[in-house]
Amino acid sequence: MGGWLVVGIGAYVLPMDAPVVLSDVGRWPHVLGTDALGRDILVRLLRGAWWSVGLGFGSMLVGLGIGVLVGLLTGYYGAWVDRVGRVVMQVLWVVPSLLWAAVLAYVLGKGVGSVILAVGLSSWVETGRLVRVEVQRLRRAAFVEAAVALGYSEDRILRRHILPVLRPVLEVQGLSLFATAVLIEAGLGFVGLSVGPPHVSLGVLLYEGVGWLSLPQGQIQVLGSALLLSGMVFVLYLLSQKMRA
Repeated sequence: MGGWLVVGIGAYVLPMDAPVVLSDVGRWPHVLGTDALGRDILVRLLRGAWWSVGLGFGSMLVGLGIGVLVGLLTGYYGAWVDRVGRVVMQVLWVVPSLLWAAVLAYVLGKGVGSVILAVGLSSWVETGRLVRVEVQRLRRAAFVEAAVALGYSEDRILRRHILPVLRPVLEVQGLSLFATAVLIEAGLGFVGLSVGPPHVSLGVLLYEGVGWLSLPQGQIQVLGSALLLSGMVFVLYLLSQKMRA
């Protein structure tokens, strides 16, 4: 998951996965200084934000997909399917998502795919509960009963009649889940269970910065990571609130 980030003065292009070790006489002015290894803090903050957004978005897709699937099945079929699904969601609901994510990340190991899977698997329950309630309500709607009377298959009813109606709800829930996934990944990074070199996220930068917090550069790295993380979550929250209105 590479990519390129345009930084500096003029047309200086820096690979996102390249080590950032720049001299004092280079074209990059070290606006926020460098860390103990000579890496530019501002560039690492931008790279960390890039990866936090990417990891959060991927985790959101996994969590949203699982939550929608479980919610559709439990809400529409009811009976034992609903009972089993409800018990599973209740058990997962009482344990903090970060704890589930930490356990899964420890089992799966470090890596982009492992982090996305761990965060996604630990954050789908709220979506599943929401979709389940909405599907139970829509199952008694006139257009669904008409589709059943016409002999449409259950798969078609779920895909063509119920799921499109849930789109506005899922868009808002997706933004909320996006913000949650970013925070969970940051928590994993802070305890050393997120991505490793050459990748870096804002949570990883927080973890690294705390190690040399007595120095001004460490304080800048921690403060910058916290501000970027808070800003991303705040923007996602505002967008979700605007979509609800």
